[in-house]
Amino acid sequence: MTNQESHLRIAGKSISVRRRIEIRDGYIFVLPALLIISIFVIYPAIQMFIMSANQYSYIGGVFTAKFIGLKNYIIAFNDPLFFKTMGTSLLFPLMITPIQTALALLVAVLLYRNTKFAKFLRTLYFTPMVISFVAAAMFWKSMLNTNDGVINALLSIIGLPRQMFLTSPHLALISIVVVCIWKGWGWYMVIFASALNEISPELYESANLDGANAWNQFWFITLPMLRRAMLFVIIMSTMNTIKIFTPVMVMTGGGPRNSTEVIVHYIWSAAFRNNSFGTASAMSVMLFFIILLITLIQYRLMNSEE
Repeated sequence: MTNQESHLRIAGKSISVRRRIEIRDGYIFVLPALLIISIFVIYPAIQMFIMSANQYSYIGGVFTAKFIGLKNYIIAFNDPLFFKTMGTSLLFPLMITPIQTALALLVAVLLYRNTKFAKFLRTLYFTPMVISFVAAAMFWKSMLNTNDGVINALLSIIGLPRQMFLTSPHLALISIVVVCIWKGWGWYMVIFASALNEISPELYESANLDGANAWNQFWFITLPMLRRAMLFVIIMSTMNTIKIFTPVMVMTGGGPRNSTEVIVHYIWSAAFRNNSFGTASAMSVMLFFIILLITLIQYRLMNSEE
């Protein structure tokens, strides 16, 4: 064996050893996150599947479980209110996600320049995300109160009639949509702003030299470069809006006349008000697969367009 061959073999061994060390260190760093996910996500999900196949009763201070197979799923399918609340939940992303995405993208582009004024406005617009959703919902419930709410007081001052924002079936749904848009769009704006900073300024300089106006630069440079960020925003907004619970719980309780009753609130009511833990778990499993299907469809559509 020549000296060159021996050096190559030693170098190969050192690379393989280094690679094994990197893999080991990677697993060590990932392990805490895996433990947290396993305890708070994977284990509860497994328990949810198990509970969906059982009927639970509270006897003598002890919960007892009885295996009933798919009966809980049959009960859910035969419940007309389950499909109504599911339809309302699927309506929320159709109303919220496009507005949230467009508003967040527009403001992020307008505040693209890294000035102190832009930083202040980004911080200001992000503030609703820092506020607890319970506190935000209580604030808006007070603002939208029919008798002594600030918004109705302003309407009275300018000569307009008071509106039953939270007691009218149509206005209650729209009110919750507005609150959800106000609460969440700032986070997506920050995501778009971070993605904008990753776009090379040379692209815009070249476009300026070619005579492209601001609209052409936005359409042919900014939007294509933000495709991954937009995919993330649309998927996250869709999942979050389908799982809306807090504003419904605090502001309307699902009323009036079940007009704002969403699937997550209905599942919570089935479990903790009616003690139907098995049926609630079956509904949760069905909701999980619906969200998964919608997410996969969105991902495939965005990738096919790309």
